[in-house]
Amino acid sequence: MDPELKRAIALVGELPSIPTIASQIMAAAAKPTTSADDLRRIIEKDPSLSVRVLKVANSSLYGFRREVETLRHAVTLLGFKTVECLVMAASLRDVFKHFGLSEKLLWEHATIAGVAAGKLSGYGPIEVDRELAFTAGLLHDLGKIALSNVFRERYHRVMARVYNEAIPCIDAERAEFGFDHAVLGAHVAEKWQLPRPFVHAIRYHHYEPGAYRTLPADQFKLVALTSLVTRVCTKLGIGRRGPVEDIDLLQLPAFEALGLGEGDVEPVIKLVGEEAKAAEGLFR
Repeated sequence: MDPELKRAIALVGELPSIPTIASQIMAAAAKPTTSADDLRRIIEKDPSLSVRVLKVANSSLYGFRREVETLRHAVTLLGFKTVECLVMAASLRDVFKHFGLSEKLLWEHATIAGVAAGKLSGYGPIEVDRELAFTAGLLHDLGKIALSNVFRERYHRVMARVYNEAIPCIDAERAEFGFDHAVLGAHVAEKWQLPRPFVHAIRYHHYEPGAYRTLPADQFKLVALTSLVTRVCTKLGIGRRGPVEDIDLLQLPAFEALGLGEGDVEPVIKLVGEEAKAAEGLFR
């Protein structure tokens, strides 16, 4: 490990812990003997989380014909993997120690990126598992959460430079800290013992495909999709004070890496925009 990064991680101190309910759901969903009632009982420990899961299950994101009235019904209809994703999304906000404007924008970007990644996972040649895409999109900025929690004033300076000077976030972070949120976020993911595909997606989502092209094909696509989604969200102004219209998807290495071309630009932007609108306010 780079000495500077090692020192930085030591300064960070106690990084955020994975939300308790999310951790319990992940462990239960991985067991072949777990039932829908088992997951329901875990979720019901947190009334506000129960409301959020039902709210999402009844949203236009899933479009069930009948109202989903109970948690058990939601778990049965959605499936364990999807419920696991929704619980992670609904409970991740609790990781923030503070929740001002910067944190609100970061939260908005993360949740919409998750939803949009899930939608784009089945678009054209992308072909990535939907639940993996959702979770990777949701978690890709874990490093920003860690920085916001521990170095709140310094990270506000970083975000001010990003907004006022229109410079890339990772450049402002490297200037302030000597490392970027993608590197730190991967360490948080490892601390949480998340599966390697998520660690890779978090670590490389701001990097050129050459940095992760040696990964297995499915993981390579997951990283590229995460990278693309975060840039489309930025272009649309999701999690920012306004759109960044000069982002050209055709110039993004991840766009080409996913097998996308000129004819895919408008459909991709439209899909992300529609999902952002459908998901607005769902995880609050």
